[in-house]
Amino acid sequence: MTLDEMLALSLAPEKMRCLIAGYREAQGEGALNVASQDRLPMRKMAPMLANVTLMERLDDDHIVYRIAGENIVARLGFNPTGKNFLDFFDAAIREKSARVNNAGLTNRCGHYAVYENQYESGRRMISESLMLPMRKNAASGIDFIFGYHIHHQATDVYALGARTSLMVDWSVAEFVDIGFGVPNLSDAPATKVEERAPALRQNV
Repeated sequence: MTLDEMLALSLAPEKMRCLIAGYREAQGEGALNVASQDRLPMRKMAPMLANVTLMERLDDDHIVYRIAGENIVARLGFNPTGKNFLDFFDAAIREKSARVNNAGLTNRCGHYAVYENQYESGRRMISESLMLPMRKNAASGIDFIFGYHIHHQATDVYALGARTSLMVDWSVAEFVDIGFGVPNLSDAPATKVEERAPALRQNV
């Protein structure tokens, strides 16, 4: 998927376009590599930061939250900083999720998804996310994932105190080419064609 194709699918294309512009600026001249944290235009991106996460890959099975914006904390019902992102996936897709996130870092590509999460509050909500590879600085390895997450609407209510689970269902889940190509993972979550995305866009 190209960035233009992602924007065409997005439920909030203008917000995503602003996020991509900030990421491009953090790539530096020529956009020859992934963005660096120390180059992010924080003032320009300030309106987005409540919906941002920054995670660090410690190894293939541990991708730890380093930063979670206030809206992320509010939706989860707790601050995930220091916790393993992969622990919030159901066992059936945990390994695939690890593979997808590691592939994004290794292959320097993004990952875009429209999906449903289930929260401890009992709510189940549709959100969309763009995850992008990132360095701490120009001299460091590519071990960070910069995520932008937009909540759209609640779809159901479950029992209060239900386990928080990410991506319990999804309508889109694809790698995004940011200039370096995309991997071919045959068992990665695939796009499911549904008609709800255009209808949701008008509610954003």
